Amino acid sequence: MPTLQLLAYNLCLGGADRVDAIQSVLERIDADVIALTEADDPQVVKRLAGRLGMQHAWGRGSGERHIAALSRWPIRESRIYNTPPLTQAVLEVKIELPRHSAGKLESETITAYNIHFLPYLLLPFEFRRWQAVGRLLEVIRERRPGPHAILGDLNAIAPGDHVRQRNNPVRMRRVMALQLNLIFRLAIPRLLRAGYVDCFRRLHPHDDGFTWMPGNRTTRYDYILADPTLASALRACRVVDDIEGVQGASDHFPVWAEFEVG
Repeated sequence: MPTLQLLAYNLCLGGADRVDAIQSVLERIDADVIALTEADDPQVVKRLAGRLGMQHAWGRGSGERHIAALSRWPIRESRIYNTPPLTQAVLEVKIELPRHSAGKLESETITAYNIHFLPYLLLPFEFRRWQAVGRLLEVIRERRPGPHAILGDLNAIAPGDHVRQRNNPVRMRRVMALQLNLIFRLAIPRLLRAGYVDCFRRLHPHDDGFTWMPGNRTTRYDYILADPTLASALRACRVVDDIEGVQGASDHFPVWAEFEVG
């Protein structure tokens, strides 16, 4: 049965010192479309695409953190959004599906919105993420992409998710103490109210699904969310934490989802 496999992966500061390790992880997962965040070095992205035999698109973020996508299938179009309130960046990539894959979705393309929002769980930053989601939803309404996914490092906490704050680095604990360790959840609920499905949570309602950080997992920052059409084809979703080399390739674990498209 034809499938579409999506992957969201934060490379950690560009990954220039870990290209071989990142390549090995991506080869083992073998996803069709890969959304890369902290893809700060375009040469690293180009090198990975060449080694993996994939097409790529790279976009500049609003600050030092940039963004990219790799695709096994042709990239018809890509657009970068990196001005307030869409910071750090959103990379829109329209992917041409193989002909045998178009039937289930009744579409010739799938669009991935690769997201990297501002970090820190303090309320002002969460408000900025809430604003970014609002603008992203406007973009999607304007663009009418058909079946699509929103995926990447949202730096936000979903309703009901836990955060092991006691295990976070000392600096993060001190910062969070300024707001009495309260965690505000504005950005992800705005996406859920708009009809998007949190793929991991749909299939794993009781698992933490922490993606940050290997060896001391505290938080789920990385997501794959599907619009209702794509979500109806969801078959599997998981945090990839069990393959060789993934512990040291980045400070995030990748998130993978599979959809039945043919």
